[in-house]
Amino acid sequence: MKVATIFLGALVLLSLAGNTTADFVGKKADCNYGVTGCPRIYDPVCGMDGITYSNECTLCSENRERQVPVLIRKYGPC
Repeated sequence: MKVATIFLGALVLLSLAGNTTADFVGKKADCNYGVTGCPRIYDPVCGMDGITYSNECTLCSENRERQVPVLIRKYGPC
């Protein structure tokens, strides 16, 4: 019984540790949008710079303007 409890506890800790490191890797934004403008759809993404962008296209527009690629930390607000 104790071995099973220890095994399950270790398994839970390993799965939690795996989730925390994935948040800091960053994902390249899909910037296959035209330069005419971004849709006005609120689908927030959190950039690696700590700024919440209203959607992935908005992040791409900022990347083009600044010429500094900001990766996506996570989908959703920061």
